[in-house]
Parts: sequence; structure tokens; C-alpha cells
Amino acid sequence: MTKCLYLFSPYLPIPLKMRTDRPLLNETSTIHRFLIWSEQNKSRPAYIRYSLPIALVVVTTFIKIEFLSFITTSSPYLLYFGVVCLCTIVAGISPAILAIILSSLAANYYFIEPKNEFTLSSLAFYRTAIFIGECVFIILLSSAVMAAYRRVNQVQALFRAMIEKGSEGIVLTNREGKRVYVSPSIERIIGYTAKEFIAMKPWILADPDELPAIKARMKDLMGHPGKNISFIHRVRHKDGRWIWLENSITNLLEDESVCAIVANFYNVTERIILEQQKDDFIGIASHELKTPITSLKASIQLLDRMKNDPSPDTLPKLVERSKRNVEKLTELVDELLNASHVGQGHLYLDKTDFVMADLLTECCAQIHATDKHRLIIQGDCDLHVCADRGRIDQVVVNFVNNAIKYAPRSKDIYLIVERIDNGTKISVKDSGPGIAPEKLPYIFDRYYRAETNSYNNSGLGLGLYISSEIIKKHGGHIGVDSKLGEGSTFWFTLPG
Repeated sequence: MTKCLYLFSPYLPIPLKMRTDRPLLNETSTIHRFLIWSEQNKSRPAYIRYSLPIALVVVTTFIKIEFLSFITTSSPYLLYFGVVCLCTIVAGISPAILAIILSSLAANYYFIEPKNEFTLSSLAFYRTAIFIGECVFIILLSSAVMAAYRRVNQVQALFRAMIEKGSEGIVLTNREGKRVYVSPSIERIIGYTAKEFIAMKPWILADPDELPAIKARMKDLMGHPGKNISFIHRVRHKDGRWIWLENSITNLLEDESVCAIVANFYNVTERIILEQQKDDFIGIASHELKTPITSLKASIQLLDRMKNDPSPDTLPKLVERSKRNVEKLTELVDELLNASHVGQGHLYLDKTDFVMADLLTECCAQIHATDKHRLIIQGDCDLHVCADRGRIDQVVVNFVNNAIKYAPRSKDIYLIVERIDNGTKISVKDSGPGIAPEKLPYIFDRYYRAETNSYNNSGLGLGLYISSEIIKKHGGHIGVDSKLGEGSTFWFTLPG
């Protein structure tokens, strides 16, 4: 029965279809190591390279003299062809030419009649000319073989780099479902080394809920040579988290050059999360925009009904309600525009020199805080900064509004200005419920909203993301310190 065996060169798997279980790995590796050694040997000093043909010619001549009595008929140049070929491969063309000259002289002196003297007869000249011509052919052939080998070696090295350093994982599986090759890049994708993964059972890391559908598709694939399927599924990373992989699997069992099921896969976790965030954002944006639009529409309908007979009591309330809803819509649209500008790299700064405490005072006056909150400015009130005043105002307002929204029971909200070694630090501190530790790494991500069950979380999840990009554009840093039950402190630094 024909079996599929895999011959692995030091670079890439080379599947071979053979009628024997005898491995060829050792023979191929020996040849490969010899060729590699010969290439390295050519870079050695000249005296070593040119000593090789001299030594080989001497040894070969001695052997021919010692065993000549046992050979009835022999070419005088027997074995010297091998010397020339070996010198070409190991030492290069110039040492090989030296080997030709030395071999011609040795053969002429020791093995062409009359022996033990140099003969210039026509027969000797004819034989020497043929020998030199054949040796030239050997040199050309050996050089061509080595050039072809170097080219193959370069291509193998290129593919090796592509496979080992690329983001794509490659797995070859035989007809019995056993993995026969796993690319080293697998470790960067799922955390397991190629050796660990190759020893695992197929699909053991897959989501159990998705496994029946995957097995059904694989069973269908096995019955259709040449067929390709693609799908996305979850697998368990070595660190325990779930990641998403995009698979492209092709049935090449009937292809004699491959004889395997070839799976190529990528880690698409970030893409899947981003798509989920975009879907969530569309739902959030629809909801956030619908609320003020519906209220504004109702106010306008009432105003339309009473336009001919306005009520002095109702009219101001409707106008005020409409104004608030228009302001809310403007705020949402501004967030979308700012996020778009940030994403496209169109965030430009107009830096000026100003007193930070003055900006904080103006911010406090602009924010519609109720009597439940007091905004208290602390720190160095004379500290000057060089920044885009409008953008920094936007960041501070966002921090304060978040403190009011998520810490409604925090009576005092502190705005702190302080000098640090490499610039200025501005903090907004509240004594609210705080933020869970697992949520802190994502606070400044686009579309992220720290959902809680206790408070109204209106907004698009873009405010802190935009604030983060503004501070990064200034060359500063942004962050948050928070403990559950003790409150949160959002801060940013400005250089200079």
C-alpha cells in the first residue's frame, strides 16, 4: 500500500510519496551539510584552498601507484576527475584549475609510457588535451550545480523566513488526521510551540459549541479533493483566553507533491472585536440620536399646533426643551466629527501660552453642574502651559462631565494643577464608586463605555478616546487611577 511520508529539509517540508518506510532524512541532511560546508570553505584563506588540490593530487597519485599492479587496464587519468570535481565544489574554480595542471603533470610522468619522465608524444598530448577538456566540462557542470544549489538555498531561506516570521500559521495533516508539520509561527498565534501543538489531538482547543459544525465541514472536505473551505472560529489560547482564528483549509491529499490537508490561519481577534464594537456603536448611536430627535420632534409639533394661539406658560418650556435637545444633538455630532478627524489623522493644534487655572475656571462656568456638585480648583494657580487651549478645554470638560455622570453622589469634584519634573499634570478627582480593575485598560479605547447598572450611561463611548488622542498629539500622557468604593482620578500631562 502506498504511504505518504514527509521529508523535511532544514527549511521547508517536502512531501514525498514513497513505497517504503525507510526515511531519507539522514542521507539528504548529509548531502545538505556537505554542500553548506563546501560553501563556507570557499571563504577560507587562499593558502588553505590551494593546499587542497596539491594534497589530493599527491594522495591520488600515491594510491594509483600502489594499486596499479592490481589493475590490468586503466586510464592514466582515472581518479583525477574526482579530484577536479571535489576541488571545484569545495575550494572553487581557481583551485580546480590548479588540480587539472597538477593531475596532468602527475599522469604524464607516472602513468604514460615511458614512465617516470615527461613525454611530449602526440598520444600523450592527445590524452592530456581530452583530460583537460573533460575537466573543463566538469568544472562548468559543478559550478552550475553549485549555482543552482545556492539559488534553491536562497529560495528555501526566503520561504523559511516567510513561514517562521509571518503572522500566518500553517499546519499539514495527513489522511489519518495526524499533524505532520506545524509552522513555528503557531506560538505567536495560540501560545503553544510547534512541538506542543503537533502532539495535540485535532480541534482540542476549539470551542465545544462550534465543534460539531467544524467536524461536519471537515468530513465533507475530506471527500472532495482540491476543495477549499474558509471559516472563522474560536480557540482557547495557552493563557486561557479565547481568540478568533480565520481558517483557509484545502484538501491536497491527492496532490503527490503535498499529500496533506493544508490549513492556513490568522489571528483575527482584533478585527472581530472591532466589528463587534462597530455594531455596538451603531446601536448606541442610533439610540442616543433617536432620543433628542424624538423629543425635539414632539416639541416642534406642539409649537406648530399653537403657532396661531401661543400659550404664554407652555411656549417658554417648549423652546427650552428644544434648545436642550439641539445642544445634545450638536454635542453628539461634534463627537462623531472629532472621532472622524482623529481617525484620519486630521487633528491639528493651535498652541498658545496661557494660565492653566484660568482655563479651569472657565470650564467650571461652562459646565451645567447642579447644586449636588462643587467644582474645586487646587494646586499651582499661576502655572503657565503652552498648548491648544480649545482642545485642552475639551479634555477637561469631558473629565468633569464623566465625574458628574458616573459619581452623582460625589459632592466635591477637584480640579488639580501641579508641576512635575517633565511638565504639567492636570487631574480631575471624584469620590464616586470607582472603576473595576478589569475595565481600566480599556477606558480610553474607541467606543468603550464603562457600563454600570446604577447610573445612566448616555454617550457614544468616544469622549475619552478623543481626549486620549488630543493629549498624545500634544506629546503628553493620559491615564486614570481608581479604586472601587474610593473614587477615580482622571489625569493628563503636558510637556514643557
